[in-house]
Parts: sequence; structure tokens; C-alpha cells
Amino acid sequence: MMVDSMTHLKYDILLNYLEDRLPAQERSKVELHLAEPCWRCGRHLALLRTVLDSVAGDRTVAPPPAVLKRAVDIGRSQRKIPKPSPWMRVVAALSFDSRLQLSSAATRGATRVRQMLFSTEQVDIDLQIKPGGGDNDLLGQMLSTEHSGEAVLTLVSLQSSTGDVLRATETDTHGQFAFRQVPFGVYDLVFDLGNQEVAVTGLELQND
Repeated sequence: MMVDSMTHLKYDILLNYLEDRLPAQERSKVELHLAEPCWRCGRHLALLRTVLDSVAGDRTVAPPPAVLKRAVDIGRSQRKIPKPSPWMRVVAALSFDSRLQLSSAATRGATRVRQMLFSTEQVDIDLQIKPGGGDNDLLGQMLSTEHSGEAVLTLVSLQSSTGDVLRATETDTHGQFAFRQVPFGVYDLVFDLGNQEVAVTGLELQND
């Protein structure tokens, strides 16, 4: 493994670092790189740590065996989406909201599932909010608009309005992801695409 100030650490190296599986010399190189500081690798390390913590703390459904492998392989397996330089955050625009499209009379007695679609120049984000007794299931899918609806593999984090990462997961091979039993509140949904973040801001989860 070669680490210098002109390169960034890959996810497999960061994963091995977090799980203490690097030789002492290579671990020292990683720590020197992070201490430069490298904001990009530091951000990826924090997100990957959150993913590992989320998987370790999940007692409802056992994660699929390939869940961490897909996280490690994100940079290798996804088709490259053009990214601006330097790094920036792009806020996705709301293009459809089922709650706004139908009148209260039309939705009376119907399912309370809320469908939303957000878009940027590079991606479409399809969200589904399913309210429960005291929380919501947030389901979604990210697809590329650059490559005819191809799934985008990326890390996804659910953040508070102050930017704290509350939960994190990854999209699967179909670009799908899920956050279960999310308490009522207002959140930001952030997708890490490397040199760019795509954010759905002010996402309100409530009991409809």
C-alpha cells in the first residue's frame, strides 16, 4: 500500500484500519495521511465507522454477508459520475410529492405512504415514507440520470439539522437503501459521491 499527500485512501484500506488489520508500518502511514489533515479521507473514515456501528447495533435483521464488501467496493464497482472540483454539496430539488399532488378528499381512507422524488443533474432520488405508530420507515433508491437510470452505489447518512450523523447505510446493487423506525423529526439525507455530496434537506418525518 502506498500512501502519500497526493493520493486518497481507498475504502478497503480504511476498513482494515478501523478493524486493526493493517501491519504497524502501514497503519502509521495511514495515520500520518489522516493527520496532514486530509479532510476527504477523514470524512470517509467517519462515515465508514458509522456504517460499521450501525451494522453491529442492528438486532432486528441480520445484515447480508456482502454488506461490508459492497461498502468497500463502492469506488471500484460504480460507474463514475462526473464530479465537480473542488468538493461541494449539491441540494437535490423536489420534483414530485404525493402529499401535494392529491387533495385531502382523494386521499381519505387511502394509504398514508408518501412518495417523493428529488433530482439533480446527475441523479434522481426516489423516497418513500411509511409512518408507523411512533416512527417512520424511510425507503429510497438513487439512480443515475447520466447513464439511463443505472443504480448508484454510495454511502447514505441520515443527519440532524446540525449535521450530526445519526445513522448510515449503503445503497445496494439496485441503488436502494432503508432506514427503519426513524423517530418523528426533520432530517437531512446525505449521499457521499466522493468529491460531491448530494443532500435532501429539511426532510420532515411525521405522523400523517
